[in-house]
Amino acid sequence: MKNLKWRRVKKVTMVEFFIAFRHIIERKFQSIFSVLGVAIAVTVFIVSLTVSNGLKKNMINSLLTMSPHILVKNKKLKFFDNYEGTVENVKKIKGIKAVIPQMNSQSILKGNGLAKGVLADGISPENVKNGLNLKIVDGNNNISELNSVLVGEQLATEMNLKVGNEISLVSAENKEIKLIVRGIFKTGSLDYDSNLAIVPLEAMQILSDQGRVATEIGIKVEHPEKVEGILSQVRNVINSKEYGAISWKTINQNLLRAVQFERFVLIAILSLLLIIASFAVSVILNMIVREKIKDIGILKSIGYTNSSIRKIFTIEGLIIGVFGMILASLLSPLVLVVLKALFKEYMKSGTYYLEELPLYISQKELLIIYGVTFAVVFLSTIFPAARAARLKPVEALKYE
Repeated sequence: MKNLKWRRVKKVTMVEFFIAFRHIIERKFQSIFSVLGVAIAVTVFIVSLTVSNGLKKNMINSLLTMSPHILVKNKKLKFFDNYEGTVENVKKIKGIKAVIPQMNSQSILKGNGLAKGVLADGISPENVKNGLNLKIVDGNNNISELNSVLVGEQLATEMNLKVGNEISLVSAENKEIKLIVRGIFKTGSLDYDSNLAIVPLEAMQILSDQGRVATEIGIKVEHPEKVEGILSQVRNVINSKEYGAISWKTINQNLLRAVQFERFVLIAILSLLLIIASFAVSVILNMIVREKIKDIGILKSIGYTNSSIRKIFTIEGLIIGVFGMILASLLSPLVLVVLKALFKEYMKSGTYYLEELPLYISQKELLIIYGVTFAVVFLSTIFPAARAARLKPVEALKYE
């Protein structure tokens, strides 16, 4: 008995699907217009979110190349007098990759008859090799000799510097040391690559004339996105009265908030575009209902219920939505490939600093986009379907 009932339900559903599909075929132009509307909206959503995610991910990766994941500074004084003990205590914490004492100061770099204000960052040769994820584009990252310096690619371009060139670094106290360019690096961040010079920690200590001191201790962790747990452990092992520790998220909180707000605005605009596309589906369904009033009367006269009529027009909307999403899944990769190729052409002319357009979207985000699209299209069918179901058979059959 149950099997017989299931077969009847299945048969009725297939008939309703066939009627819905026939309605769509009969209005080819309007149906294609609706499918394209949904497809374009979903494609724009996917492409925009993919580019936005990629740029955000690239920005964070660039920040974390040079920026410490956790920064420890003296609360009262400019310098750490005895930083070795703090470094050794912090190294014992599980999940830490590197502990990097640093001595940095705004300085002037002079070479080839040019001068530019830079941030001179003193780091030990060992930490430059093992603690920093520098991409060396020329030379090497060996600054074991006291007169060594690494410069950013953009800085090297601006000052016409090459590996082996002799330059001068002048401190704020007007003390000068001679250095030789050992390598040119690229972090992907224009701020770092155009304004940063890395020298041995000992050289910066000599330049500052303060002895064996550091201005800060930078800490690199294995999982920067989960930095909060390690941050609390770092605060437990340092002298909290003298030293303060903050994470990279706090250091860059204004930038991260701006990016998050930009993402929120982008999603809001794209969602509005999706709603407009679903409104087009609703308009098409209303037109079909108006044209099919007599057919609806015939269906009701042979026993179709209000629920069955609603189902037919709901199925019509969902078919349009599904075809739109399928088309979007084919269009979006093609659009991204074209965008990437165009970006490379612009990059050749120096319009952008990035080597290539970064792209990223997670499976979860794709599922959410398709799920929301399906839900919005479904909601857009409610009014036309309800309107069709409310028609009375006698009035519908009299309709001309």
